Amino acid sequence: MPQPRKTNALRMLHGQAPRTAPVIGGPLGLPDPPDWLPPAGQEEWVRVTQVCNARPGWLQDGDVALLTAYCHTWATWLEAARDVARRGALVPGRSSADAAGDEDGPRLVKNPAVQIARDAAVQLRALCRELGFSPDARRRVDIGDIDDHDDDADRLLT
Repeated sequence: MPQPRKTNALRMLHGQAPRTAPVIGGPLGLPDPPDWLPPAGQEEWVRVTQVCNARPGWLQDGDVALLTAYCHTWATWLEAARDVARRGALVPGRSSADAAGDEDGPRLVKNPAVQIARDAAVQLRALCRELGFSPDARRRVDIGDIDDHDDDADRLLT
């Protein structure tokens, strides 16, 4: 099994040059979410950009497409998960044979939202890995220090 990559702090402690990811267009900042994103996706966009803005360089302009896909997938997963929570994993069938059912009543079938939630969860895991949103992804990528400096003097001393 290969050894995990050293963080930049550990590389510098060992006298090695820090590994840097290529900058693609500069830090993302706090742009507004796309208008066409569902409301849950827009809320997630705002939450993520605020969190990532504390670490300049974590998200860059070139990451907008991935972030948009992540937020849209999040909204899809959330809607499907809420449907499963509301109606359950099994729902009454819609075909005439299902409606006729048997002596126990209408036949129950798998809620389609279960598969939608499962598919969205797989996509979310992959997008989180790409964007550095999972604990494992953050361990592998040096995202820098939190930008909590109040003035220029503090910035120069650190």
